[in-house]
Amino acid sequence: MNDRVKKMKESLRISKYPLCIEQFRLANESLEQTAGEPMILRRAKLHAHVLDNISIFIEEDDLLCGSGASKPFGLEMQYEYGVWTKDEVESLKSEIYTISPEDEAELYKLNEKFSNNSLNSNLVETMGKSLGENDRLWPFMKSGCILPPWKDKKGGSGGGFAMSGYGLGPGFALVCIDYSIILQKGAKSIIEEAKECLRNLRYDSSDSIDKRNFWEGVIIVFEAWVRFARRYSDLAAKLASTETNPQRKEELLEMSRICRKVPYEPADTFYEALQSFWFTFLLVCPSPTSTAGRFDQYMYPFYKKDIENHIIDDEKVLELLEIMRCKVMKINRVSGKANRAKNSGMAKWYNWTIGGVKADGSDATNELTYLLLEAAKDTHLPHHTLTLRVHKNTPEKLMIKALDCVRSGIGMPAFLGDESFINFFTSQSETNRLPVEIARDYCPTGCVDGNIPGITRTQVATFFIIPQAMDICMHQGFCRYTKEMVGVSFGDVTEMATFNEFKTAVFKEIKYLMEMANERINVELIAERELFPDVFRSALMKDGVKTGKDMYSRRFEFENGAVLGAVGGVNTGNALYAIKKLIYDEQKYTMKQLVTALDADWEGYEEMRAEFKNAAKYGNNIPEVDALVAEVYKFHADTCLSLPCAYGDTLKPNAISISAHQPGGACTGATADGRKGGEILADASLSPVQGTDKNGPLAVFMSAMKIPQDAYQGTLMNMKITPDTMKTDEDLKKLGSMIKTYLTHGGKHIQFNIIDQKEMKDAKVHPEEHPELVVRVAGYSAYFTRLTNEIQDEVIERTAQNM
Repeated sequence: MNDRVKKMKESLRISKYPLCIEQFRLANESLEQTAGEPMILRRAKLHAHVLDNISIFIEEDDLLCGSGASKPFGLEMQYEYGVWTKDEVESLKSEIYTISPEDEAELYKLNEKFSNNSLNSNLVETMGKSLGENDRLWPFMKSGCILPPWKDKKGGSGGGFAMSGYGLGPGFALVCIDYSIILQKGAKSIIEEAKECLRNLRYDSSDSIDKRNFWEGVIIVFEAWVRFARRYSDLAAKLASTETNPQRKEELLEMSRICRKVPYEPADTFYEALQSFWFTFLLVCPSPTSTAGRFDQYMYPFYKKDIENHIIDDEKVLELLEIMRCKVMKINRVSGKANRAKNSGMAKWYNWTIGGVKADGSDATNELTYLLLEAAKDTHLPHHTLTLRVHKNTPEKLMIKALDCVRSGIGMPAFLGDESFINFFTSQSETNRLPVEIARDYCPTGCVDGNIPGITRTQVATFFIIPQAMDICMHQGFCRYTKEMVGVSFGDVTEMATFNEFKTAVFKEIKYLMEMANERINVELIAERELFPDVFRSALMKDGVKTGKDMYSRRFEFENGAVLGAVGGVNTGNALYAIKKLIYDEQKYTMKQLVTALDADWEGYEEMRAEFKNAAKYGNNIPEVDALVAEVYKFHADTCLSLPCAYGDTLKPNAISISAHQPGGACTGATADGRKGGEILADASLSPVQGTDKNGPLAVFMSAMKIPQDAYQGTLMNMKITPDTMKTDEDLKKLGSMIKTYLTHGGKHIQFNIIDQKEMKDAKVHPEEHPELVVRVAGYSAYFTRLTNEIQDEVIERTAQNM
């Protein structure tokens, strides 16, 4: 790091983050002015009103314009998910967030004003109305089978969202726009195409007016975006006029020039391309799952041209990449109490993809690939996330460089298997698959959900707690968490004579509850399509302007509009094995005894619990256990792929927990793998239950390879490795070879923590002494001291492997 970057990094050490209401205020103003207009135009004008009026600033020493909120480090309160109640705001203030008394008072007035306007609506309230008096779905929404459980139909799970970014909510969409459109053609190409479409419009079809509204919305937003960039140009020029430091004056004048040019015009230089990218990224936010896609691929032509023409050198490129990392650290998000539990540690998933293959299958590694790794290691910041795509011809040099970055203790890059991700897109149904040349361009969105830039999009991702579904089966449809009937009875498990009969009942219950989860997802998809059209992102998809349709309303070449995540699948498989062994095979206990022990949370049944807890577990390459875990995941995937999605084709499976294994466990009673009620579930999705993998990392990989990962849009595996095993380059070669073997033989994802357990334990007791301790949680890295106690303990308890 040079002195500029060191100073910027030091400025990140703040204890409180300001909550801002400027965007909410501007949104209310616009919505009042546009009452009665089509929603797509209301949203476009709202977006333009924000871009034209939100406060902007340029921080000292910064070389990239744009910060994502009206105040430094700010989070703008959003209206789309629901309003912020006083109780929820007080909860934020008790943590690391602050709001001025004046803004807080105005926030509550804005809440009331927004809620009292019948033409306005938020997602949660609309979904609640859609549920009506449904006595089947409503108990399910509260059950803890999906997260977070709802409290009531008006407030949902409670709390709204506050995020950074100049785009439109709601967040969490798993989509990667085609950044190259803006970098190579500029916003003017989008504006001109939309105007041409309007000139050629003929009112000869039922959707002609909808198309007209879309194209008008595109012009409104993209012209406002250009004005927004030029506001920064004017500000930089104004600052330059009073700047006494010659070097800084020159920098500000160059920033002014660039912001006058991009994003309207195509970029010519690497610096221009990076600023254009950054403006674009800020309008893709406030989604906390915004992704940069294959950054080293679309930025490489600008890098290569500048290097060849001696316009820039690697030292300057590295400085700009490190500044970008510092700026991403200021793009934040926070949700209500219930949602915060499943996304611990200020979780965000801004994913930059590197490596992989080109469309022809050749290796895509280039100089930028290495520089991005160097920037991550040099700055030692948890964001943005870096993810390395691995294939059989990934250079050993790159694997060593990536693992050297991991060894530094930042938990990145994560490693993805090209083969399995590409197979997901090429091996779906005959009517929903992509050519291999297109599939090779995939990138992770959010944690590790695969999507193709500009070609696919996932709008809703929901967590399904499989052990809770199994527990409901064992209680004949009754949910112990809510004390209500949620499922249906598939028989009294205490009277089932064979293990297959019992397992069949469990799978039937899981399917029944997954069907309801899919209904809940479809309600959300329909509500989002009606309430939240987004012409900016829609225009930057493939043929985005030409189609004349918002991305929520059009049918894509490959449909994956929603995913349902498997949480606790490993616990479920382990529990099934223990039941088979101890009840049906060895007949040491009866099912009635087990149900009674589970209802007692194992109290008074300690000896029995020990036997269930000590039964063989997944992650040790034990065929019978691994087969049951694999069967659970196959059933989950097959069921997802049989359920219709409101946006077309079927629901898609993923197996990613983020930190949902903690609140998911909190909702789930004692389970037959020896776990007590309320305890955390297995992390990630393919990771063994914490501390139960005893036979080394190779055994873990062997167990995971038995799971049909190609069927999944994303899977996640965490592994903790002792620092002593990564001291030399020879150690890195050995681990790199193991990773490559796993990821070229059916594996989809692996990520590592390389941290001393003693340091983490000390950080729990003395957090002030470990402010920069970074750990990999589940698809994202975070400062250890900002995780919840439960997630801190879970990370500590993960088995530390030796090579």
